[in-house]
Amino acid sequence: MGIKLILNEFPIKGPLKEPLLVLESLIVFSFIELAVIFWMRIRKSELKKSLEKGYIWLFLGYSLLRFFTIVGDYYVDGFHFRTLFLNVGYLIQMAFLINFVRIMENYKVFIRKYLFTKICLVLIFIYFIVLFIDSNYVIFFLISFWIFFLVFFIIYLKDLGSKFNNKIDLRSFKLNLLKFYIGMILIVVGSATTMDFVIEIFGFGIRLIGNILQLIGVIFISFFFFSIPSYSEYDWQDKIISVFIMHKSGLFIYKKSFREKASPIDESVITGALTTIEMMLEKVSHIDSISIIKKKEKILIFQPGRFIYGVLICEEELESLKILLSKFISKIETIYSNVLEDWDRNLNVFTPIEGIAKEIFY
Repeated sequence: MGIKLILNEFPIKGPLKEPLLVLESLIVFSFIELAVIFWMRIRKSELKKSLEKGYIWLFLGYSLLRFFTIVGDYYVDGFHFRTLFLNVGYLIQMAFLINFVRIMENYKVFIRKYLFTKICLVLIFIYFIVLFIDSNYVIFFLISFWIFFLVFFIIYLKDLGSKFNNKIDLRSFKLNLLKFYIGMILIVVGSATTMDFVIEIFGFGIRLIGNILQLIGVIFISFFFFSIPSYSEYDWQDKIISVFIMHKSGLFIYKKSFREKASPIDESVITGALTTIEMMLEKVSHIDSISIIKKKEKILIFQPGRFIYGVLICEEELESLKILLSKFISKIETIYSNVLEDWDRNLNVFTPIEGIAKEIFY
């Protein structure tokens, strides 16, 4: 009896139709907008491989699911056609989520290589089989897939947090992560209100509340994504080539290469970079802000301190490298402040800088 009641409720009609349709359309466009923003970040940074691509799949998958839900619930007559539209939406979302997991596992091994991707593929295969055998049990495998995906996502966020806290030192990351968790909870709870058995118990009014919760959730997760730097920051160790520290008199007191075997191209870039730096020091008597120089597809990050200059040669301009260079200079000046103020040009005193470099850059 309850099932027949639900079947007769669709397509949705009545006074709640327009408010529900407006809110759910806003949800679709909000996630599409997030996907476009991440696509623009990739395009802007010109990265061939980027974790942002995974989030494009994630947001597009959810927006397409909600689109098919709207079509099935508001515009399709007949139980079988509505079920078809809903299941197509679920399959598309699951496929997109698997692509998200695959891209994440391309970057990081979680327990075993592609373990979560393989499990997701098994779950979607079982879902597809059950769909044709007995669609009444589909909901259990669908919920199982979502729970498994959320477990993976929590593991991924834990790894994300450790990287940002240890390497990039974003003090507000934990607060932003809390906003993300709140947003995800609101979206999950709001999505649950679109399920037939929930509507059967509480009516379409609960779906209206759920849509509002989802829109608030989108705002919360947007705060998180807009507050963190590009995920290309993760690969800063692969982008760094060399670091140089020089006294403001123009004499070099420390240099280090992060490449075991420097290529002839890198060596020529370093030579040219040093020449450029020396010319800058001759022409500029006082540099008090960070400078970025591009030379032969390499980037020179030039950071002045009180007594010394730091120069980082890298392949890409990353915020994390700027922060690390600033830390490096600050720590050297804190330890050697008395020496640097009246330096007698004795380079042996700076030998322990190697330990500081390992602490900062490894």
